[in-house]
Amino acid sequence: LIPYSTDAPIYHYPVATVTFIVINALVFFTLCMGMEEKSIDDVEYFVDGSGERIEMDDLRLKLESMSEQEAVNYMQGLKPVLTESNQWSEELLLQYGKGLRPWQWITSMFMHADLGHLLGNMIFLWAFGLLLEGKMGWFSFSSVYLGMGIFQSFAEQILMFFSTGASLGASGAIFSLLALVVIFAPLNTFETLLFIGIRPLFFETPILVFGGIYLLMNGFFFYLSGASFGTEALHLIGFLVGIPVGLFLLMRGYVDCEGFDIISHYTNNVGRTSKVGKKERRTREKKKNAQMATANQIDQAQVRENLSKQIDQAIQEGHIDLAVALQQKIAASNPGVRWSQPQLIAIIQSYLKSKDVAKAEPLIQLHIDLFDPHRFQLQVKLIKIWLQGQRPRHAIRFMRGMNPAFMSDAEKQEIQKLAEHAKKQIASGVLELE
Repeated sequence: LIPYSTDAPIYHYPVATVTFIVINALVFFTLCMGMEEKSIDDVEYFVDGSGERIEMDDLRLKLESMSEQEAVNYMQGLKPVLTESNQWSEELLLQYGKGLRPWQWITSMFMHADLGHLLGNMIFLWAFGLLLEGKMGWFSFSSVYLGMGIFQSFAEQILMFFSTGASLGASGAIFSLLALVVIFAPLNTFETLLFIGIRPLFFETPILVFGGIYLLMNGFFFYLSGASFGTEALHLIGFLVGIPVGLFLLMRGYVDCEGFDIISHYTNNVGRTSKVGKKERRTREKKKNAQMATANQIDQAQVRENLSKQIDQAIQEGHIDLAVALQQKIAASNPGVRWSQPQLIAIIQSYLKSKDVAKAEPLIQLHIDLFDPHRFQLQVKLIKIWLQGQRPRHAIRFMRGMNPAFMSDAEKQEIQKLAEHAKKQIASGVLELE
């Protein structure tokens, strides 16, 4: 059964999965091709049982003096030592009987014996990675995949500490991923391909059934091999490594399977409220609200721009009250939006020109509060308006609030004159009704 897709809900693109597949392919085509096809040209020298080095020329002389059977028996007792380039590739395999070599716990996962070995592993890595990375994200998936592979390689090198040989390939770690797939999404399906002869057959296979088939197959071949430590044994060990990892991630909440995991399945709690679903809904709601807010801001900005143009037109045509009403409309629908200074100055000048002091006065005070340019001139104008309106005490209170530190000498003298004028009004008996 060749899996190539799944109906399980996924929330992340398979970035890490594709990256691992690309790295495996690059390593194979640059380092692994031809590793199984060694010839005498790849051997630098031989070592006999006592550890003595035997050069190639000496070996040829010895073999010429022996019978065919003696030569065969003698060669079986020799160990070939490969050339430096081939030794470098061999050092990337998970070697047995040479102590612990931590770099091999990683490098051996990316080494493959032949093209069929590579393609088989990458097909399953794609299907399992698509589902798992889709639920976990690239960082968590990468950490779990590499971590399980490293642990399995470490354990394998310990178990084979007193043996010889080597292993390579990602199938052990991939079988660990199979355990996670079965735990996280047993009720979902893989879209699978099966060849009957040369005829392809496409159908959906429940993931629980899919995992069971591959476990039974490897268990059966492990039995036929006499329970030897071979490929099937490594696959089964990989699956056993993945079981506690998958249960830990699930039960600690590091992955949310939306209630369709194997625990929910066997506790009749399938389809419980999903944390992922809630998070996705909140994210979509926030995005929708942000889009609506942006749209409203754009609409309001357009409205403000149109009203501002109407204000300019009203001022040019002498409709000053209309211009003020339009600005008040902008402020009412957009709190915090300030007047345009040129527009406010133009309206104040128009009211003063028409001697409509009552309407000009609050706008002058507003301009003083909002803008720095022309502030002193407008303050003086406001004081004069109050003095002309027989409000000297109000004018004096306002002048006391003005800071002399920000005035020039001429401005101080002007304020002093206005203050003296206000005091004369008070002395003459002017009454103010506030």
